[in-house]
Amino acid sequence: MKTLKPLAALTAAALLFGSTALQADGEQPWHVTYQLGGASLDSARNTNDGDVWQSIGVGRFFGNNFSLDLEYDEIESEYLDYNVAVPGATYDNWKLSTLGLMGRYYITDWNFRPFIGAGVGRTKHRSVLDEGDDTALSLAVGLQGQLAKHFSVRAQAMWRNDNDGTSLAPRGHFQDFFYSIGLSYDFGGVDAPPPAPAEPAAPPPPPANPDLDGDGVPNERDKCPNTRPGAVVDLDGCEVEAVISLDGVYFDFDKATLRPEGIAVLNEAAALLKTNDRVVVEVAGHTDSVGSEQYNQGLSERRANTVRDYLVSQGITATRLTARGYGEVQPVATNDTDEGRQLNRRVELIVLDR
Repeated sequence: MKTLKPLAALTAAALLFGSTALQADGEQPWHVTYQLGGASLDSARNTNDGDVWQSIGVGRFFGNNFSLDLEYDEIESEYLDYNVAVPGATYDNWKLSTLGLMGRYYITDWNFRPFIGAGVGRTKHRSVLDEGDDTALSLAVGLQGQLAKHFSVRAQAMWRNDNDGTSLAPRGHFQDFFYSIGLSYDFGGVDAPPPAPAEPAAPPPPPANPDLDGDGVPNERDKCPNTRPGAVVDLDGCEVEAVISLDGVYFDFDKATLRPEGIAVLNEAAALLKTNDRVVVEVAGHTDSVGSEQYNQGLSERRANTVRDYLVSQGITATRLTARGYGEVQPVATNDTDEGRQLNRRVELIVLDR
């Protein structure tokens, strides 16, 4: 009896070393397949048709359109009229089993892909007349499709030429036809990399020329948009020599508490002082003429300290600020009307150094 070991060794080598010579499909290239079907055997075999043919195989894809499988299949049947053809025979058990390589080429990249195949193997025979093995050649056509991530299905029709030279047939070969459906478990390969993170959206472009002369006052409210570089400016963006008027920083009668509108003006003043970080100023407090001169002096000092403390709380270094009260002696409006007295209850910034 001939042995199948050389063929098995050759097959293993083809699968192992073929993977280094060919580029394998990166997504689940390996598969294990079970096929189940029937056969229409050569009439010269004198056997029953309709018996079960089955196959088990392992293989892999090389690239996207070619696969190579090591497959074992078998069929058992009943030998007809064995006691007539072979007088004295005591059993009719008949079996074919084949181990071989099958290459399949997939014609398209559709979800269900037609293929053509060709294979070679060794078929072992067992009947009342002989027991041995011979070379078999196979041709196949079929259709294969993916069912789920790890499972695919295969429908196949296969013709096989079996060179059985020891059979009862006068010729030295049989031609058999097999049809089957199979289920494959697909595995191996590498998972596709996760999608690259989306690039962050570009930041919005800065406003065009928000402060052309760089004095810290935005263009939309800069009344002097072309002041010289390094000049100290007031809240309107105009250069000052000594005094920065804080229009809006006024106080109620006999109070040293900041109003909400005054806080907004001081926030702008703090921003200007941060821009001109070498400027040293005096916070000058004033009152109207109502009350004694001594009382008004103390009230003006309290107002100056209130403004100084607020500017320090907004990040202005304390050493850049001094506070001084001038009482009622420097009015900017008449003290004979309510409106005039309100304007005199004020605080100003006097530039001491720059």
